[in-house]
Amino acid sequence: PATNLSEGERTAIAFLYFLKTLKAKDFSLADGIVVIDDPVSSLDANALFCAFSFMKVRTKDAGQLFILTHNFPLFRQIKNLFNHMKHQRSKEVDKRPCRFYMVEAGSIAGKRNAVIKALDPLLHSYESEYHYLFKRVYEQTGNESAPCGLEAFYSMPNIGRRLLEAFMAFRYPAETGHLNEQLDHVQFDTAKKARIIRFFHTYSHDGRIAEPEHDISILAETREVLKDLMALVKSEDERHYDEMLKLLGSAEVGAEQN
Repeated sequence: PATNLSEGERTAIAFLYFLKTLKAKDFSLADGIVVIDDPVSSLDANALFCAFSFMKVRTKDAGQLFILTHNFPLFRQIKNLFNHMKHQRSKEVDKRPCRFYMVEAGSIAGKRNAVIKALDPLLHSYESEYHYLFKRVYEQTGNESAPCGLEAFYSMPNIGRRLLEAFMAFRYPAETGHLNEQLDHVQFDTAKKARIIRFFHTYSHDGRIAEPEHDISILAETREVLKDLMALVKSEDERHYDEMLKLLGSAEVGAEQN
């Protein structure tokens, strides 16, 4: 018996066992539906690529395959695999063997909900999740008519924080993982920097938001804080900011053409 296994080791063993069962005599892979949900949780980068390779080989003959993941490196591998399948680039959508979707979380009347929708063009066309995070934040700050309130803001603190962490990791890589120290290097309004970090610490890492069904004002600062965040990015690297806006414009045009 194996004892004292880490969570990642248990995940790896369970996943390999699952892939092995796809060849069981009581299951017809060619006629079956295979659903794989976030198979690389707790795995390191090397194990992730091994897991993907095993999955690619073991599921290639599946009648239908669903893969769900929160892990962007794994998603990138899957996307590249699917995009190189025969007929996937056909102009006739019905002839494409693969589809890409995303689950967008939100809140209605104080209760969490989720919507399945077509994958955002930025996630489909580019190799970095950063493009998509930038777009989500910009949409909330560049359009005053964009939806506001708890329903619209529920997931934005996490998105804003991930955008800030990614941006700062490139600007100050020697201090990656130490957001406060990275922000100390940024020449930007001190009060606004403090507001940004306080907001993200409060709403993106807290396990819950107290009584959201009774108080939709708790995230009322979201849009203004995100405006400060975008101003910080522009102040720190205006050329990068301008290039990202061009990218958003070209992605929207591409989506309309598709």
